[in-house]
Amino acid sequence: MHRCNRRRLRWLSWPLAAILVPLLAVPSLAGAPHFWPVVRFSTGRSVQVAPGIVYSRYALRTSAGPLSIHHLRIDLGNPSVRLSTSLSHDQLIGDNEPVSSMARRYRAVGGVNADYFDIGQSGMPLNIMVKDGDLLRSSTERVTLAISKERRARIVRYRWNGSIVLAVTRQSYWIAGFNTGIIPDGLTVLSNVRGYGAPTPGPRERQTVVELAPVKASPAILPFTSGPSSVGRAATQYVVKQVWSQQAYYAPFPRGEILLVGRGRAADWLLGNVTVGTAIDVHLDTVPDWHGTATVVGGGPLLVQNGRIVEDPLNPIAGERNRPRPVCAVGISADGRTLLLVAVDGRQPRLSIGLTQPQLAAYMRWLGAYQAMEFDSGGSVTMAVRFPGRRAPVVVNSPSDGHERPVANALLIFSMPVMDHPGG
Repeated sequence: MHRCNRRRLRWLSWPLAAILVPLLAVPSLAGAPHFWPVVRFSTGRSVQVAPGIVYSRYALRTSAGPLSIHHLRIDLGNPSVRLSTSLSHDQLIGDNEPVSSMARRYRAVGGVNADYFDIGQSGMPLNIMVKDGDLLRSSTERVTLAISKERRARIVRYRWNGSIVLAVTRQSYWIAGFNTGIIPDGLTVLSNVRGYGAPTPGPRERQTVVELAPVKASPAILPFTSGPSSVGRAATQYVVKQVWSQQAYYAPFPRGEILLVGRGRAADWLLGNVTVGTAIDVHLDTVPDWHGTATVVGGGPLLVQNGRIVEDPLNPIAGERNRPRPVCAVGISADGRTLLLVAVDGRQPRLSIGLTQPQLAAYMRWLGAYQAMEFDSGGSVTMAVRFPGRRAPVVVNSPSDGHERPVANALLIFSMPVMDHPGG
């Protein structure tokens, strides 16, 4: 890294500049990031959590108030480092779970909250989720963090393109959602990971539930992984086991099975075209294709694209764009090999006032992010770290609710022995 760049970061990274500066390649910016108040004083410290994983904390005094900032720098090129998503209580619908609890359950060395979720209602995350190569939920067109099986990160918008095809007649029907809420007048596909199953239809709702069992296959192309709720990737053909009209079908259902839930016109189509024994190909597809990814988790808005600050037209929290608040974000280096997770405390006048979206975008770009996006922010902002010698992760930031908020999912960081590393 060039000496001039180190000098420009010294206000933030003092007194451990040699360790803290190479978070990402720093662009040529002088002074504090654009849109920021004047920085009057700063101090910082850094701890190597594990090989390829560094935690840093900074305390700043600015002309607008104090800031408390937390970083986790992750080197995806380090063979001992692995990232994954975690789902609250391993189910999409249900009570949410704090980040630190998910990190403890999975024995992670660190983690942050991730996607927006249906708070106070179903608890479901609101965008696509891929965990260890398995699709758990279909996509919206908001931005996501995607990590490939080759261990490179990028920010992607996935367009949902799922469908079912009757194997004999080749008739097809569009899948409106996979493990989402039940879609009115549409076809929804459910696996056990969603939880709950298909509800009873309302008084004037037409509903058809089709129970699908996997087609028997040789072990080489067995369509299901070992997880109890995984949906097949190597094969997609199922056979209709039963058709249920105007009835509920609650989870859990038999291992490996999925449900087609049609409402309205989709219910009529299923009743008219599907019978017991019908072979059906189920395509859980997106554009671009999600199948090459190991990890995908949603968020938004997009902050930095190709090294430039951008304004996301699909901003999930556009009304809070110019309000200082707690924020959580991820930045990616140009080669996709380095991640920087950032959590900024807010709504605490004596500790940290938080950042606006333009300030956060400027900060991520100033740190050198070639791509950056926000995760769920406000009271959800949580960063947990397991320090060397400690048995469990602890929350390192100060959540604005005064306590850790249960959330739908998290992005977790693992440090694994190289000999045991799965390589994906």
